[in-house]
Amino acid sequence: MNEARKHYRGRINFVDANMDQQSGKELAKQYQVIGYPTLLLLDSKGNKVSTLRGVMPLALIEKEFENLLAGEKK
Repeated sequence: MNEARKHYRGRINFVDANMDQQSGKELAKQYQVIGYPTLLLLDSKGNKVSTLRGVMPLALIEKEFENLLAGEKK
């Protein structure tokens, strides 16, 4: 994910949530996260666009990022 963060800096905001803290637990409940790793892709309004669960290849994650960005341009 560090590579993806560098590549998409300025185009995608990354937020890490610690599930051991109350704020992380609240986010997990709000977005129905049932395990980790879980990557939620949200549009600029906070609507869930996609959910990736488990360990994923970087290429798949980047494809989802590109889909998210393409949807934001519409």
